[in-house]
Amino acid sequence: MQGTVDNAMGMLVGLAVGDALGAPLEFQEAREPNEYITKYYTGGIHNMQKGEWTDDMAMAYAMGTSILDEGGFYADKVMDNFVSWYSEGQFIPRGVCFDIGSTTVGALRDYMIDPSTPYKGVVDDKNSGNGALMRIAPIVLCATSQQNLIQLATQQTLLTHASPKCVMYSGMFAEELYFLSPLQKYKSYRHKRNVKRSSVMSGGYVKETYEAAMWAFQTTDNFEDCVIKAVNRGHDSDTTGAVAGMIAGAHYGIYNIPEKFTKELAWHDDICKMAAKLYYMGN
Repeated sequence: MQGTVDNAMGMLVGLAVGDALGAPLEFQEAREPNEYITKYYTGGIHNMQKGEWTDDMAMAYAMGTSILDEGGFYADKVMDNFVSWYSEGQFIPRGVCFDIGSTTVGALRDYMIDPSTPYKGVVDDKNSGNGALMRIAPIVLCATSQQNLIQLATQQTLLTHASPKCVMYSGMFAEELYFLSPLQKYKSYRHKRNVKRSSVMSGGYVKETYEAAMWAFQTTDNFEDCVIKAVNRGHDSDTTGAVAGMIAGAHYGIYNIPEKFTKELAWHDDICKMAAKLYYMGN
């Protein structure tokens, strides 16, 4: 990836911060700016603790662990770690899997029954959820070239989400993370900066998540404002926050993520160490 280890740590920590900030707001309605939640808090549908994150960061952590343990991306080993998270509660602070999407559940159950191939994603566009987009940071960090990046982004997506839309958005966003900023060639897939806030949807579909996260990034000028704007769209707020946190963290770097977010973030030091190791693997 472009940039330094500062950007790499910002990307992975940003994912976790956005997830943790958005998790208590999940399935709630969008808020007006004067009602924005601007810090971690406890509660929500999953009874979150301050700084605790959900499936977005858990799957990224599971994949990053596999890549480091195996010395590269091996699809079956990644799926083994996903199953360990799903069935045993590994790779997540709470010690139990929760807030997992139905498409991901279906893929992991299929793999547990038949591990002969790790690629269990459903091709149907009706299953174009955001479950592969939300976890993509480790792939970007360890990629050795732009060509390798696209190859790995596709492979990790096909594990659970094989629709053409999921593959396309994963590849697009991976490139933008790689270069630390939105790319001009993908401008038509993003909202215009002056779009009405009420038109920005933040549901569980990959298109909505990408659009909402990139809208939050392009209409702010710092990490904090970006993730706050993203998660306060409500609905699938943890994933919108995670995706916005990735691009903002990569762009602004770890030292521009406010201490109020990093100080209480679960497993903060381990996430930073993982990001650095993955970055040096690819660079």
